[in-house]
Amino acid sequence: MPTTSKPETSAIHRVLIESGADPKLIHPAIEEIRQLSGQNVTTAIGAQITELRSDLQAQITELRSEMQTRITELRSEMQTQITELRSEMQTQITELRSEMQTQITELRSEMQTQFTALRTEMNALNKFIWALISLLAIPMLGLLYKILTS
Repeated sequence: MPTTSKPETSAIHRVLIESGADPKLIHPAIEEIRQLSGQNVTTAIGAQITELRSDLQAQITELRSEMQTRITELRSEMQTQITELRSEMQTQITELRSEMQTQITELRSEMQTQFTALRTEMNALNKFIWALISLLAIPMLGLLYKILTS
């Protein structure tokens, strides 16, 4: 990475001149130092990115695991609630059937009692009607006999 400072005024340049380095090599050496420091920074950043990726992947894995655990718990809770609701519904259906059966039995008993009373009344009426028919038949037969004999 190029810098804005000039090689002649930099501290590295002054140190190399004072140490007796070849002036033709000072500028390439400074550039090489800059390049190496840039590579070190790039390597450090790459290592940090790799570490962050690893941390992120671990967090994602942990979150997935927690979510799966929670989903399993919720599924279990829902299954329990569904089972309870089914049981309650079955109990209510059974109670309703029992009540309906009781009412049907009571209605049958009432109807049977009413039918028995109606039969008794019909039998009494039949006896009365036949008695009336018999009473009317005698004078009618007498009239018929008179008509036929006259």
